[in-house]
Amino acid sequence: MRHLLIFVLILFTIYRSNGQGYWLMGPTIGPHLSSSYIEHTIYRVNLLSRPINGFHGGLMFQYFPAAYEESLKTGLRMSINFTEKGWDQEYLDTLNTLQRARTKMDYLNIPVESIFYVGSQKSKAYLLLGIYVDFLLRYDIPENPEDKSEKTDFWTFDPERDKSFAYGGKCGLGYQRNIGIGQLSLEAYITYGFSNIMFTIDRSADIPDMSNHWDTGLSLSYLIPFTQNLFN
Repeated sequence: MRHLLIFVLILFTIYRSNGQGYWLMGPTIGPHLSSSYIEHTIYRVNLLSRPINGFHGGLMFQYFPAAYEESLKTGLRMSINFTEKGWDQEYLDTLNTLQRARTKMDYLNIPVESIFYVGSQKSKAYLLLGIYVDFLLRYDIPENPEDKSEKTDFWTFDPERDKSFAYGGKCGLGYQRNIGIGQLSLEAYITYGFSNIMFTIDRSADIPDMSNHWDTGLSLSYLIPFTQNLFN
């Protein structure tokens, strides 16, 4: 149901934006923290997932209507990004010889977002809501530690078992300002994966049946107009 509501929201934005307006495009880049929520609905998972630093960057396309009578205006945005995700695995049994194990997964990330903003063409404060899809590009996974105890759980991405495609939701707050030739945007955001990283169809198995990526960070974008009156 929540996926359907977000999709309807995006369609509503496209409908309202379908008039005279302008498109912008340009690079986007920023740092973030990412981790994963790993749990089992029946069994206790004997590990903690800690966030790691990451980077994202890509190309953004953004549409704004030329003018609206309402005070709250809407726009549409789509990006094609390279995004680093992953987590540090910390063990709940305190063995001095055990170190944290790090999983890193790099994705082609494609978000589609609705923008709700107040302001003018010169400056805007905005809220964004959207969805995204992820396509796995590469991964770096740790080996199962040999010196762990029998009660220590070790769960990470398994390319023979798990998924290379993911999807989720995104929200954020930002500010955009016209700086002459183009517009500069700065925003803070958070994403959460609706799909599990680890594949399991049997909850009686000890494989975690909840394994969701999340990340939070900052994005800096520089956008320049490249066409106007696209729909007319």
